[in-house]
Parts: sequence; C-alpha cells; structure tokens
Amino acid sequence: ASVIMGGAVPLRARLTAIFGALVLAPDTMLLRLSAFESSSEWLGSWGIVFYRAWGRLVFIPLMYILANRGRPHAYLDAVRALGAKRLWRGAALYMVQNVAFIVAASMTYIASVLSIVATGPLCSALFSRLLLEERVPTHTWLASLACVGWVLLIFADALDSGGETRHVVGTSVALLVPVGTGAYWTFCKANPDADMVPALSTSGLLGQALALAVVFTADERSGDAHGRAAPLVPVTDDGGVAVTALVFQCVLVAAAFMFLTIGAKDVPSAEVSLYLLMELPLATLLVWWATGETPPWQVFVGAAGLLCTMGVESWIGITESRRESAAEKAAVVDEIHAVVDESRGSEQP
Repeated sequence: ASVIMGGAVPLRARLTAIFGALVLAPDTMLLRLSAFESSSEWLGSWGIVFYRAWGRLVFIPLMYILANRGRPHAYLDAVRALGAKRLWRGAALYMVQNVAFIVAASMTYIASVLSIVATGPLCSALFSRLLLEERVPTHTWLASLACVGWVLLIFADALDSGGETRHVVGTSVALLVPVGTGAYWTFCKANPDADMVPALSTSGLLGQALALAVVFTADERSGDAHGRAAPLVPVTDDGGVAVTALVFQCVLVAAAFMFLTIGAKDVPSAEVSLYLLMELPLATLLVWWATGETPPWQVFVGAAGLLCTMGVESWIGITESRRESAAEKAAVVDEIHAVVDESRGSEQP
C-alpha cells in the first residue's frame, strides 16, 4: 500500500478499507455456526476449508469483473499479466494461512485465534527484513517482543485446558496464520507491479484439492452415516443454519478481501492493520452472542494485551508515514521554489 505523493489519503479509499474490515467481522461467527455430519471436529474443519475455497474460486472473479465495470475479460487479462509462476506461488502462500485459520478457529477459542492473527503485520515486517532487507523500526521490534509474551499467556491457557487436546492443536495451528500472512504480503511487496487478486482466487483450487485429500484419506468413522464424505455434508436438522452460514461465509469473505485490496492501494499498510484490529472485539462479541462461547481469563488478558500492543504499533506506523509524506511534500515544494527562483534570476539582465 502506498500514500499518494503530496496529498492526503482519499476518503473513498479509507472508507472502502474500513468497510472491508467490518464485512469481515461476522466471518468467525458464521464459521462457528457451520456444522457437518462428521463426528470429528478436525475433519469437519476441512469441510469448511473445502467450501470456502470454492467460494474464492467462484465469487472473487465475479466481483473482480464487477469492480472493473463489468468487463468480462478483465480477470483473464489480470491472470495473464500475473504469469503462471507468481500465480501459483501467491496462491500457495495464501492457502497456507487460510487453511491454518479455518482449522485453528474450528478447534479452539475464536478470541485466541484472532489475537494471534493480529500479529500478522509484525511477521510481515520480519520477513521484509530477512528477504527484502528492509529496515524494521525499533517500535516494531519492541511490539514483537511484547506480542510473544501475550501469545505465551494464551498458550498457557491452552496447555491448562483440562486435557482438551483440541485447544492445544488449535492454538498451535493458529501460529501458522501470521507466519503465512507475513510470507504472502512479503511476496506481494516483492512484486509491486502484480495484481495478486487472481492468486487469491486460484488458492481456492489448492484449498479444495488439499481438503479432499485430507477427508478421503482419513480413517472412516463407524458412527458417520455418510461415510468418508460426512465432513463435506452440512447438517440438515438445524433449520438450515449450517447451509446459510456456509453460503454467507463464501460471499462475505470474498467481498471483504476485495474491498480491503481496493482500499489498501491508497491507504498505508499500518492504517489497514489498525482497521483489521476491529475484527478482534467485534468477532468475539458476535461469537459469544451466537454460541455463548466465553474464553477463560488468560485468553481475555492475552487478547487485550495483543490488541493494545498492535493498536499502538499501527498508530505509530501511521504517524511516521504521515510525517514522511509531509517531509517529501515539503522537499518537492522547496525544489519547485528553487527552480522558479533560478529561472527568475536567469531572466534578469
């Protein structure tokens, strides 16, 4: 993301990014309401992976075409411009964090997962330092150290969850999300001329293939009426809640990332990260309202610590970005004045 040289961030871009973050807020509530005929939570999470991958594959190209004034060849042109290597590499990196998020959110508390996911910008900065040799500000290093402490507190709750392995597994898998997100955004930074939206859609193919491989190679459970296909069959005795939740997930997540992608073109990345932090309290509240899920105190304290740390980190990033933009603008103005003064001096006899 970049700020327009010499000018403020357009209000439309800022509102678009905020709207994308708000649209994403009900995502985890809908994920929690999705239920399948499988008796295994682990395999059921792969059913969600399968259908959300299908949603990216179908809805993102449609929304991309609509965003480009309904031109039917707009998406194909973007695919050709991206090229096969960048398309599949970007798709693979996005799939890693997407699958990890869904599996983690299905296995443990939503607040725990979203708190860990919120550290994604720190991982992006670290990857940029290691792979792109970009300078990482001191405040980012300090925020990283603080976040390690808050994540360890959340992990302490998972280990002290009364022998519930799913919380340990879910929290462990959640650690892959910010790592995968950081790797994906670093890849995008390394290819600034590339439109990565086709990679988001293509990741749906990889997600579906991986989900089918996991589901149909797993041991068949004797209590599942639909056999190995049970993790792909939504429950039907809940009044259609599971099916409705799956459909809305597919649409909302695709729409949210389209809005965020469009808005992030003109909004600084630190500001976009700050908007995304809204999902943590809003999503936790929505999940509590829909399912009654109440995390233990360690998760609440860890989540609050991560939220405050990332909020301060993003705000400092925004302040620095505005200061640098103002300095660049002042330098351009001074250069223009110098050129004008020089031309006036040459005109004098």
